[in-house]
Amino acid sequence: MAADHEMTTPAGATPGAESWEGVVIFTGVMWTAYNMAPNLILPIIIVFIGAFSLQSTWPKCSVDQTLGWNLRPGAGSGLVTGSLLVPMVLMANNLHGNAKENGVSGMFCSYSLCMSHAAVCLVWLSKSDLHPDRPSIRTMGSLATTISVFLILLLQDLPLGVVNFTMGILGVVVCLCVLHSLLTSLPSSLSLGEAMIASEGVALLMIDSCQTVFYRNRSLEYNLLQSVALGLTIIGVVSARMFVSCERTEKQSTASWKDSMRFYILVLCVVAFICVPHLWWLLGRIPILWLMGFILACDSSISLIGYWSVMTLVAIATVAKQNSTNPGGAGSTIVRKYFHLIAIAVFLPGLKQNPQLLYIASAAALGTFVLLEYVRMDRIQPLGESLHTSLRVFVDEKDRGVAILTHIYLLLGCSLPLWLYPSAYKIGTELAMYSGVISLGFGDTAASIIGSTLGRHRWPGTKKTVEGTLAAVVAQLAACGTLSLFGIQPGFTANWIPIVTAVCLTSLLEAFTSQVDNIVTPLYMYALFSSGLSS
Repeated sequence: MAADHEMTTPAGATPGAESWEGVVIFTGVMWTAYNMAPNLILPIIIVFIGAFSLQSTWPKCSVDQTLGWNLRPGAGSGLVTGSLLVPMVLMANNLHGNAKENGVSGMFCSYSLCMSHAAVCLVWLSKSDLHPDRPSIRTMGSLATTISVFLILLLQDLPLGVVNFTMGILGVVVCLCVLHSLLTSLPSSLSLGEAMIASEGVALLMIDSCQTVFYRNRSLEYNLLQSVALGLTIIGVVSARMFVSCERTEKQSTASWKDSMRFYILVLCVVAFICVPHLWWLLGRIPILWLMGFILACDSSISLIGYWSVMTLVAIATVAKQNSTNPGGAGSTIVRKYFHLIAIAVFLPGLKQNPQLLYIASAAALGTFVLLEYVRMDRIQPLGESLHTSLRVFVDEKDRGVAILTHIYLLLGCSLPLWLYPSAYKIGTELAMYSGVISLGFGDTAASIIGSTLGRHRWPGTKKTVEGTLAAVVAQLAACGTLSLFGIQPGFTANWIPIVTAVCLTSLLEAFTSQVDNIVTPLYMYALFSSGLSS
């Protein structure tokens, strides 16, 4: 959240900053585990020790040479954050007792820890000083999977049945495959920690999707999200093979009309023959009729959709204006924060009035954003080149690879707290749902403006300023207090200790992390709010 004081300061993570990042993550995870279940503390410590030790000797791991991974330059490994953040969120979900609805159970925490431990083992096995002959990725992956599944599952006091063991192995294999694919097909776009978070999320969603097909016991909105994720994954995998996106460069020519038509036919076929039938099966009714009935059944739906349409036009106008005034490069930090303010304007009314509709709309927006990114990456006609030019307004130092993901990260950061805790929309008063809006809309915006204009004192080993972090803390506490006045987590004074703790830890994490803060900080704050305010 604390932004640069001097915009020309080079980006980069130092060992000292990464160590403090690991300490902040570990503190939050242990707090959540203590509130949730003591039996998870030992596996968490094991994963943390492995990740922290590797993170301290990261330059010697040589994963770029041994595994062929092309990591985002200027970022640290993020091993501790990538290893512990997803298990932390799953533990927080269990605290609220909504495990049955979301498919998040005690075993899912174990699966996530297995995946984290397997990734750490894979990096450790790939160290060049251990294997000068460079064994294959399959050999190292198989060994890492075996070690992780046996170690983590046997440390739990949960029933170790054939199904649980099989699902653990399947989840770890899928996670490692997705991790390897992301870091080889999207060169210079992701750090290891970011890729670990994404791969664990994909693997856990796949496991839960398999269960949903047979049991169909999830919420209707969650079924829609699963169908969107399934379609995007298939389109991404097939189009990557069709257009070889990983070899595209800034000077790449526009795709031919023949290739563009192939892409559009692929999208149409996936939607018509996979996504719609899959959603129809899960819903038990025609998807479009279900959606129309849902919108017409609520008085606030039409007004919200109209309001969001206006905000969409505002965002498009902002992009157009920025490109007309600065056609030669990316926007400044303050310009990019305009979209954080737009995110506040979009999400706050939806969370308060109709979270269920916001859930559906954000899932649809994710599908649209990712499809447009596919079009931009592959320069699909007629929009690819213009999108590539327009989206430079979003680019920052974290968008150095083939993918421009900042706007997608912002959407995910605001949406994930709602998606992770959909049972809360039946109540509409849980502060955890607002974690993305609070941390990104209020905290990040205030920190960037204050840090870039008034910041003088930097945190050790980073380019972030103490003034920016303090501004983030004040802005987020003010937002929490204001939301409490409107009935969101009432009793701010009675709950001030967990709220202040969560806000301060989240602000410190952003100050020291070199990972994408639009994803890391909302998830971290969500877990802290969920566990700290569970009583």
